[in-house]
Amino acid sequence: MKSFSAGIFALALVIATPSAYAQTASAVSLTHAKALAAVCPGNWESPACLTAVSESNMVLVSNYGALLEHKKLTTAAETLKQKCAASTAHREEAFPAYAMNSAFIECVNIISDLADQTHVLPDQSHYQLLVLPALCLSKDQRCGPMEKGLTQYKTR
Repeated sequence: MKSFSAGIFALALVIATPSAYAQTASAVSLTHAKALAAVCPGNWESPACLTAVSESNMVLVSNYGALLEHKKLTTAAETLKQKCAASTAHREEAFPAYAMNSAFIECVNIISDLADQTHVLPDQSHYQLLVLPALCLSKDQRCGPMEKGLTQYKTR
């Protein structure tokens, strides 16, 4: 499995600054940011967090897939569905955190690849909500500042 691309780092840093994130975030991503902020910081491996990430990712993948379909990129949309399906699985059945993290990383990477190939971007603020858990579950050093930024959505 490939690691995170360099572009992920730049994308992911925006969430570390909540005011910037709030200015550019979609209403859908703000809803999911609040849900993740309520259960994930400090508890990335918990079933509640994994479920929240899976639910958020289901919406992200559905919306991005619909956008790809609208642009007549049906092969890309099908690839997205196939490669990201596992990242939404915790909504219906509990899986170990390591398995979900592997699924999250695969989905992060396929979305990045599809965006590069098609020049059609997903909701960037929502995409960050998949990058963050993948980094935190991987014990990546970038998690700390981004997690701190996410916690500011607990009270909003």
